[in-house]
Amino acid sequence: MPNLNLPAPTAQLPLQAARCQYEGLPIHAHLPFGVLRPTRRIREHARMRLSGIPTQGTPSRYSVGDWVTVRSAEEIRTTLDATDRLRGLWFTGSQWSFCGGTYQVEHVVRRMMDDHYRMRRVARTVTLCAATCAGAGPDDAGCGLGCALLFRDEWLQPTQTPAPRPEPARYATVRSLQEIQQTLDTSGTLLGVPFHTAMARFVGLRLPVLREVRSRALPRWQYQVGEWYQLDGVRCAGEPLAGLGCDRQCALLWHRSWLVLE
Repeated sequence: MPNLNLPAPTAQLPLQAARCQYEGLPIHAHLPFGVLRPTRRIREHARMRLSGIPTQGTPSRYSVGDWVTVRSAEEIRTTLDATDRLRGLWFTGSQWSFCGGTYQVEHVVRRMMDDHYRMRRVARTVTLCAATCAGAGPDDAGCGLGCALLFRDEWLQPTQTPAPRPEPARYATVRSLQEIQQTLDTSGTLLGVPFHTAMARFVGLRLPVLREVRSRALPRWQYQVGEWYQLDGVRCAGEPLAGLGCDRQCALLWHRSWLVLE
């Protein structure tokens, strides 16, 4: 896993590149989604200006780096209400495939921006390494963007460190900041997706490739633009939303031209 504490290069990117990648997904949206997304974004930004940012929720009993086992499906069902939720958080269809598996805690979630751009307080919840909406099976069952799944503490139990996992099959090296800047427009974006300043810390690093992004969310409304990849263990730490403290842990999107693929 890459060192997430590496300092960013001193070279500067355009100020606009500091915005959230989630707000500029590599898709072109047809009506009505093309209108709904920006409308929701404007509405929620206005709401935050009026009511302020919610406080952080209670931290998880687990810490980053802890090893946990996802409880069995039978155990988890006892914690859910009639809508498959615990304290309002849905245990999604993709999550059932992780039941019984052992994973490392990737991040403690205490506040995050939801799918409607609303900042929400989250308590006693974590994300797990490699536990995304793609599911645990060989086929990608999710939206194609590898969204991190949220796990309540009640759905997990502590466990011992497992045996080492096999090495990734493919690697990529992030190109120099100068090369990447040549692909960006004046607002610091490529095909609408920002290369934000926090991504600059990975310049020059050789990192495992997690997947090529093949978005399948709402296929009647969207079509993908460009060739995009995600790198293993490299997620947004909320830097573009400075001051808001988003713990959503979205997978960062890397255009083919920003990488040297092996």
